[in-house]
Amino acid sequence: MKKIYFIVFAMLSLAFISCQTNEITFPMDTLDTSKYSEIRLLNVIPVTGTSDTLLFNGQNYSSVSTSLGGYYPNSTPKYFAVPFGSTNISLRFLAKTTTPKVDAFTYTGTMTAAQGKWSAYIYDKTKAPMLLKDADLVPTTDAWADTVCFIKVANFFMKADGVTPFGKITLKAKKNITGADWETVATNIDFGAQSADYYLYKLKNTANSKPWSGIEPSITFAIFDSNGTQYQQFTSATATTKGAYSSTSWSLGKGRAYVIYLNGKEGTANNSDQFIRLGYFNVL
Repeated sequence: MKKIYFIVFAMLSLAFISCQTNEITFPMDTLDTSKYSEIRLLNVIPVTGTSDTLLFNGQNYSSVSTSLGGYYPNSTPKYFAVPFGSTNISLRFLAKTTTPKVDAFTYTGTMTAAQGKWSAYIYDKTKAPMLLKDADLVPTTDAWADTVCFIKVANFFMKADGVTPFGKITLKAKKNITGADWETVATNIDFGAQSADYYLYKLKNTANSKPWSGIEPSITFAIFDSNGTQYQQFTSATATTKGAYSSTSWSLGKGRAYVIYLNGKEGTANNSDQFIRLGYFNVL
């Protein structure tokens, strides 16, 4: 009988130990915003490829490669804490062997980090990044009555030479509803600039009869030039004439704040040197 009591006691002790939780903590310091900027880095140089090894002032901040070549690091641009003042940037671009081929090179540039949150766009291998301010706040709405998200638009699109800015662009959206019209999200955004105010995009259900409660899928975006003409591209490898460009299958969520940015360049005689990307990141 004593053996049975001992076994039962041992089992209860093990059960008690297994129910205890061990808290795992990570070293963390609050960012001193009186000394450090929050900067996210975006590669919008108008060539496809990969990049890695990001240095700020000679210090390695990240070594994650980017398969798309449009974000840094990895799939989503994240904030880095950078001390105020002149900051040197080094970012290694790897060789691209598929057409159009791009030799490996290391980007170097200098920017001035100031207080606040910023997006630093690397748009030219020989020039300093373009710094655009990220808003800390989004418009105030009624969370129950208004099922909206918030959108700003930035323009880094170039002509076929990859040097000359394409010009002012307008971004429009179309819902996945038969007969839906384009709605203007941002208009006349010049190169290296973004829309000043957030556009409040109202989410709808598929019947378009009342506000949706979470995410609206299957949204289409399109770019229009300063004359109001929808941007044209070579739609396939064999196409010698251009067709209307649009970016489909977007999903936008209630209460989210987005910056949608256009980068790349036009094609010349076909799509072998054409590159266009409509990317985005969440501000908050």
